[in-house]
Amino acid sequence: MNDVAEAFKSEHTLNEPNLNILSESNSPNQKYTYYEYQFDNGGFGYSRVFWSVIENKENKNDLKEGLIPSGYKIVEWNDENELILETWKPYYETKTTYELKDKTEFNGIKINITK
Repeated sequence: MNDVAEAFKSEHTLNEPNLNILSESNSPNQKYTYYEYQFDNGGFGYSRVFWSVIENKENKNDLKEGLIPSGYKIVEWNDENELILETWKPYYETKTTYELKDKTEFNGIKINITK
């Protein structure tokens, strides 16, 4: 059974052939882009949704670097180039712990957290 699970393990990169980008948005200063995405697992359907924010640079495609922790989802950018996150309870996790604090930084990006 582990072999089957491993076969469907996808990499969090923009080059992943099974990546299905649901939405993306550049920061107002064009320095960062956030992605909302999932993976197409063929006959097994789609994976859960992930959110990631990475710097806009040539050859920068590693979504794992900017993966938003479980329990948060990206809402939008504000005019000050801050990323607005929303807390939520994932269906796949029974004990969600929130690691991020409001008005802090995540990978160099200022974030605001709403509930």
